[in-house]
Amino acid sequence: MTDSTPALTADEFASLAIVGKGQGDIPQAHGERLANLGYAIRRLGELELTSSGARRLATGE
Repeated sequence: MTDSTPALTADEFASLAIVGKGQGDIPQAHGERLANLGYAIRRLGELELTSSGARRLATGE
């Protein structure tokens, strides 16, 4: 993780993984934070990963 990459808590990262799998509910605060960081976008009421979110998930951090 680089210095410019915002830190995610372990729970937030787990929520990112759940969004990436397209399954399960995550806490609203996690969804809002992931969207604010540009890692997820809400489409038709569902969260989806952005390309930035997919890269973050792939780093495993």
